[in-house]
Amino acid sequence: MGIALRHIVRVALAAGLIAAAGSAHAATDVVATTPELAAIAREVGGGKVSVHSLARPNQDYHRVDARPSDVARVGKADVFIRVGMDFDLWADALLAAAHNRKVSPGGPGYVDASERIRRLEVPTERITGASGDIHAMGNPHYYYDPGCGKVIAYNILLGLRRAAPEDAGTFDANYKAFTAKVDDAMQRWQRALAPYKGMPVVTYHKNWVYFFNRYGLREFGTLEPKPGIPPSPAHLNRLIEAMKREKVAAIVVETVYGKKFPEFVAREAGARLAWAPYSVGVMDTHDYIGMIDKIVAAFKDALS
Repeated sequence: MGIALRHIVRVALAAGLIAAAGSAHAATDVVATTPELAAIAREVGGGKVSVHSLARPNQDYHRVDARPSDVARVGKADVFIRVGMDFDLWADALLAAAHNRKVSPGGPGYVDASERIRRLEVPTERITGASGDIHAMGNPHYYYDPGCGKVIAYNILLGLRRAAPEDAGTFDANYKAFTAKVDDAMQRWQRALAPYKGMPVVTYHKNWVYFFNRYGLREFGTLEPKPGIPPSPAHLNRLIEAMKREKVAAIVVETVYGKKFPEFVAREAGARLAWAPYSVGVMDTHDYIGMIDKIVAAFKDALS
């Protein structure tokens, strides 16, 4: 073998070894349906994962239009995380179009974050078109309860371990660190809201049942007459009169909703209106705990 040929072979072998090493340490590709799930996946995965959220911050999670680039992204994903409970149903068509068996239901990289969640408001009556945006499997907004946030992290941990068992030790350590941070933060959240236990709050949509259950607050009513049904003048007038009669003085609304109706009700009922982040990534929030911090602050502000 000539000198030039031997040099080419050595270079080719070296390049192959480098490529193999790079492949062995490539980040696990994670796609989540919402920014909250993506934020928790980053906590558990750390530097071993690359995470993308399909829904953008402050985008109505019920209605997300998948783009061709989303199909391609899911097609090469190692892990796919969804809210479940009939919430992000738009993800079904996306998974079908991607043809990625790893992250399809039943695949090793498929994670339904609602597993092991104690589900609230599971309907017992027959659901019809007049029922509004009612989910047959229960209220899906469990991710606003930081206790459920730890369950989400555990479900993600299991998915990451299945997808990249060689990094299981790192994932385990990150999961423990995240849950410890949540436990530490839980103490200050409990202290902040303890004085308001049992107090009534008006909201826009039925987003807060898990959060209320965690902190002992009470949902007095919603600006929507039924979930997903826009406010009507008659419903708002009834709500305002009820708030005056029962002396309900707190309204908390998420940033995804418009200001017109909340401001009208607050003004007419003499209530204090506070805004809470709908997503990680709005109101200067950058991670899951930061989002809960702002939510707790909003409820404290409205109830004070």
